Amino acid sequence: MNRLPAEKKVTTIRKVAADADVSIATVSRVLNNQTGVSDHVRARVLESVNRCGYVANVGKRANSFLGFVYTGPQSIDSAYDSALLGGMSAAMEESHLDLVILSLYRDKQPGETYTQFFLRKGVRGVILRTTKRTRATCEAIAAEGFPTLVIGERFQNERINFVSCDSRQSMYQGVEHLVALGHERIALAISDIVQDADHQDRLEAYESALKDHEITVDRRYHFHVPPSLPDGAQVIRKMMSMSERPTAVVFTDPLVAVGALNEALRLGVRVPDDVSILGFDDSDMRNNVFPRLSAVCQDARRLGYEGFQSLARIVEDKNKSAKEAQVREIYPTWLEINETTGRPPEGITQILPDGTRVENA
Repeated sequence: MNRLPAEKKVTTIRKVAADADVSIATVSRVLNNQTGVSDHVRARVLESVNRCGYVANVGKRANSFLGFVYTGPQSIDSAYDSALLGGMSAAMEESHLDLVILSLYRDKQPGETYTQFFLRKGVRGVILRTTKRTRATCEAIAAEGFPTLVIGERFQNERINFVSCDSRQSMYQGVEHLVALGHERIALAISDIVQDADHQDRLEAYESALKDHEITVDRRYHFHVPPSLPDGAQVIRKMMSMSERPTAVVFTDPLVAVGALNEALRLGVRVPDDVSILGFDDSDMRNNVFPRLSAVCQDARRLGYEGFQSLARIVEDKNKSAKEAQVREIYPTWLEINETTGRPPEGITQILPDGTRVENA
């Protein structure tokens, strides 16, 4: 009764063995991470496994999964990742492939290659979330030839597929907007945890816009904080109590900007009369706060959708060469001016953490 799936699996292994010019037993030992195979032969077999598109027959729904993998710290509860997963879910509804979330460092066995691990999990390709510190893991997975797509980061390595956004131009326009309103003391709140191309773009755009308008980049006005609501509140308390405080602030993460707005309301800080706020939005958060947030915006849901669709096409069309199947998409962001940016106040009011206002500070 169960011979058909087993026979299908043996046939696939036979193709891998023929492609690698080894025995079926050798392929089996490699797939099961057993000893008795040289490193050279192991590498050749894994290369053939990826070239032939073999996936282990795990359970009733073998060969029907894409994996979502964090190469670094997990951030699935963030607004950005929620939007990514929403897009992936929408794409999944249009595909016969499903999405599973894999724990790379918990489940990967010592000595097991990435390909062996993914095959053991029954996935045909992986969507990777990475940071600056874990880019090497993406490089290593791609070097094995396993179908891979990185989401939200860019690579020069042509073996790595990716979909990402470029926020540099929109962030430059946002800072330029503040300068045009008359602001010169413009603070920056940027994540000290998430280090990737997106955040580097935002930092460089901020500094370039100030320099191009002959405004000194003042490191006293740089706040490096985790991307969370409480840390946005912390930024507002520190910034507004400075003796020579900024009149505007740029936030590079959505939750930090929302936390700052909430704390401003609690302290009696008037936005934008006392201070202008330019945020960043991955979804629709800017329209769900008061005042509505002026923000540089990216469509993270689209990234998730396009990433899933692109990887699905790669794993389903093994007739295409790696070059033909290559995906390197960069989507634009945009600047949206709403209600949290305005002209700087004529008299700078220092506002202490308890809400006390010190006029003309």
